[in-house]
Amino acid sequence: MGDQARWLVIVEKAYRGSIETQYADVLYCVPDLHRQSGGCDVALRGPAVGYALDTGPRPTLRLGDHTLDTLPHPPASVAKLLAAGVTVLVEEDGLAALGRTAAERLLPGVRVIEGDDLAARWPSYEQVWFL
Repeated sequence: MGDQARWLVIVEKAYRGSIETQYADVLYCVPDLHRQSGGCDVALRGPAVGYALDTGPRPTLRLGDHTLDTLPHPPASVAKLLAAGVTVLVEEDGLAALGRTAAERLLPGVRVIEGDDLAARWPSYEQVWFL
């Protein structure tokens, strides 16, 4: 069948996670999609662009005498995607909305694109998914 075309996965909503989600976040399934398809590109738009920023270490949450250190940490998930060979794109407008220093805090390997560029790329993908 030859080489498969890549899939585009778009994430627009930023969800910080909660006790219920623990180790998983919206990006949790992307490495498997990448491995099982011809490869994935992930586009982060709007508030989800913040997932690609270096925010320091994963926070912990103290509830009474219990410490939760298994909460999702989106920058760690993005770093894992990059290490797996997933292309991670962030839209310029979403990055600008996070402040003038946001671009300086982008994780290494994340690519910035203009918003119009994303729609222009759609025909080159086998599938486009919104997570």
